[in-house]
Amino acid sequence: MNNIYLSVIIPAFNEEVRIAKTLNTVKRYLSEQNYRSEIIVVDDGSNDVTSEVVKVIDIYHSEFNELKPSQIIRNIKNVGKGFSVACGFLEARGQHVLLTDADMSTPINEVEKLFVEIKNGADLAVGSRHDLSNAEAKKPLIRQVLSFALYLICYFIGFSGVKDTQCGFKLYQSKAAKRLSSMQKIYGFGFDLEHLFLAQRLGYKVKEVPVNWSYQKGSKVNLFKDSVVMLFDLLRLSYIHRNIDSGKS
Repeated sequence: MNNIYLSVIIPAFNEEVRIAKTLNTVKRYLSEQNYRSEIIVVDDGSNDVTSEVVKVIDIYHSEFNELKPSQIIRNIKNVGKGFSVACGFLEARGQHVLLTDADMSTPINEVEKLFVEIKNGADLAVGSRHDLSNAEAKKPLIRQVLSFALYLICYFIGFSGVKDTQCGFKLYQSKAAKRLSSMQKIYGFGFDLEHLFLAQRLGYKVKEVPVNWSYQKGSKVNLFKDSVVMLFDLLRLSYIHRNIDSGKS
């Protein structure tokens, strides 16, 4: 019987500089927990040595900490973060599935805050960068403006309930993760919006949880181009999922 409690999904594209530190941190944290876990790194067609670095880190930990190696999924070409997340979610074997970014802008131990809501009955716990007094959590002004504009658009088209849709730190019940990923049709950065839109339509319980977060340089997001694409994705969600059935069964 599979008794993996937590699957950690890390989508990565050209992350050779940061992935080693991230994996070391995640593996160290998981080794201190009293449950079984797994790490799945989804390399979205990187043209650097991201996957090779992952293998080196796995060898190091297997020799010194006796931890199982990460699973690596490699896309043949760069398809998009949403596609990579869906691949990782569908492959995950854990009872719960954590999505975390390769830059580790949210510390891995913040998952404990999300678990509180999952244990209280939430199907999806969403990390939020709002309402934080920590100075490190302050995003560049342009990012704050775009995030607020996205929230307003979500509100006016009737998709509400979550202020911070784009935080890359989310914890899913396994059943919800797999169902949302199997229904997913957006493969770029707009997949977060789609998951939350679907969760609302399907009647899943979603809770937003403030988490510690710090801005990390090196984001793969093109603020103008990707914001326009996400806006378009948001506006077409109702149409592409117009035949969706409500309810969690």
